[in-house]
Amino acid sequence: MYPDRTADSLQASTRRPIPLWEGVDHRWWAAGLSFLPVAVLRAGTLAEPDTFWQVRVGAVIVQTASIPPVDAFSWTAFGEAWTLNSWAFDALLGAAYLSGGLPGVALVCAASTMLVAAALLGLARSLGAHPLAAAAVLFLACPLLMAWLSARPQLVDYVAVPVLVLLLRRILARRTTAFSVAGVGALFILWVNLHAAVLLGVAIVLVVAGTALLSSRGRQGGWCAAAAVVAVAGSLVNPYGWGVVDQAMRVQGASNEVIVEWQHLNLLDGSQVTMVALGLSALCVAVQRREVVLGAALAVVLVGGVVAIRVLPVVVVLAVAMLAVAASQPWMLRYARSRRRMLTQGGLVGLLVLVGLAASSLTHLGRPDPNYYPPAPVVAQIPQQARLFNSYDLGGFILLQRPDVAVSIDSRNDMYGADHVMAVQRVLAGGHDPKGYLSRADAILVHPEDGIAARLPRDPAWLLVAETPTVVLYTRR
Repeated sequence: MYPDRTADSLQASTRRPIPLWEGVDHRWWAAGLSFLPVAVLRAGTLAEPDTFWQVRVGAVIVQTASIPPVDAFSWTAFGEAWTLNSWAFDALLGAAYLSGGLPGVALVCAASTMLVAAALLGLARSLGAHPLAAAAVLFLACPLLMAWLSARPQLVDYVAVPVLVLLLRRILARRTTAFSVAGVGALFILWVNLHAAVLLGVAIVLVVAGTALLSSRGRQGGWCAAAAVVAVAGSLVNPYGWGVVDQAMRVQGASNEVIVEWQHLNLLDGSQVTMVALGLSALCVAVQRREVVLGAALAVVLVGGVVAIRVLPVVVVLAVAMLAVAASQPWMLRYARSRRRMLTQGGLVGLLVLVGLAASSLTHLGRPDPNYYPPAPVVAQIPQQARLFNSYDLGGFILLQRPDVAVSIDSRNDMYGADHVMAVQRVLAGGHDPKGYLSRADAILVHPEDGIAARLPRDPAWLLVAETPTVVLYTRR
């Protein structure tokens, strides 16, 4: 039986979260394993431009045991100061690549995706959700999360935020409080070196601490304030100190006009609106249950998701955990039992479809998406030691596949700066080239739909070397 959610039992449930590993029902393990086909399916194809330059940089970090302080990979920003916002994650990818190639990278990211599911389900269990309800809500949310579970350090955020909520709930419940505060510090030290989005976590801790202090929770509020101090201090334990804050601002400033995920919420986009609706629904449940920590965390990430939609997956992760509790009401479980055969058959069909798709992905684990990236023969035709003028999303791929080639741009927007990114975009669109990028390039690799591709055949300075449905390659005559 589930407890009656009266005011007293609501407060009791907040004071006594279920210990994470105490008496774990085997159905929770089954719920986690049901997410494995999703992780394998996403690992089958690498499509994110960031992944490739992060692998290249990570390999350099592993081989040299040092973090590159300046750009050494492009010819347009060579020698510019560069702050890595995910150096430890890059090193992890680089080590996987050096030992197992791109399939090794894909396996690391599949494991990271499974950690996302584990953290989400662990939070749902701590809140008192039923394992089958949690598995069902997670399964239904998969279409919203799938596109965001790519091989990049944002996976760390999707794990760290629910773990942070778990720790803060334990602090408010006075369970091993000092240990939990120390856990917050350790989490932030690890998080900031894996991904600088740790600032999102700082905001969550500060809001929780402020809420606890204002609600006169006494000693609990003091411990939350201590957790906030530890979180800020832990965020500074990185090679750049306060520089991660400046770097985060530069990334946003250089990306919000070019990268969709840095843009504000689009009310005309159905998936974005659905993610926000899930978050708002979960926030209402959290308020009703007096879940201070989860309510504060949802409020912070919802604001973040409106400002930059790249935060919306974190909204969904927290919302799934909270809505799993709402789906665990006794009457809903009784209804599910009365329709057990129908629901079991439907769930098995959906799971088998995912398993089939995941099995096909195993044949090309870690394959660069052929719909975006050029085949190996085209890459091999780029001249040795060339200065390449390239489409935005091809730069990171070329950095990895041809280390001898310097690119004109890739997705390290914070290093290039907004002016440079926009200038290259205008040239790619077929516009004027005031900085003379083309006159200094040895080769050009762009997509056929880029505006520049239409004018190159009429330019006697350039010779068409290769053409595919995804790219065209020109070299200087």
